[in-house]
Amino acid sequence: MGWLLDRFTRGSREPGESAERLTRRGLFRVESESAALTDQETIRGWLRGLTTARDQQVLVHRAWGTVAAVADGRHPVVVVLSDGEHSWSAAVPGAAGSKELSPDQVEHVMLEALTAPSRPQWPTWVDLI
Repeated sequence: MGWLLDRFTRGSREPGESAERLTRRGLFRVESESAALTDQETIRGWLRGLTTARDQQVLVHRAWGTVAAVADGRHPVVVVLSDGEHSWSAAVPGAAGSKELSPDQVEHVMLEALTAPSRPQWPTWVDLI
């Protein structure tokens, strides 16, 4: 997960709005693919390919922050948001405990991030410590 934080905090990142998929291909190799925010079919395909059997991330970079769906190969897919200073994890509104988002809910949040003028309003965002 360290390479995710590196993507969020990298100071040399050019400004711009785009989507990308990162796939870990070994201990020190990460493959990156990019897509325009308008290419929803490609991004939907990436999201539907996220499973607990893969070590992948789908990121949506916007002026207001980055939303990432993370599959680490061991745990259920999680959605995180960073604005460069703070980070949050997505949670189902009103759910008791740490209920996981369903694949449809993950897709909903990520697709909303493609067009939203600010961070997605659904789900509930919980501070990451």
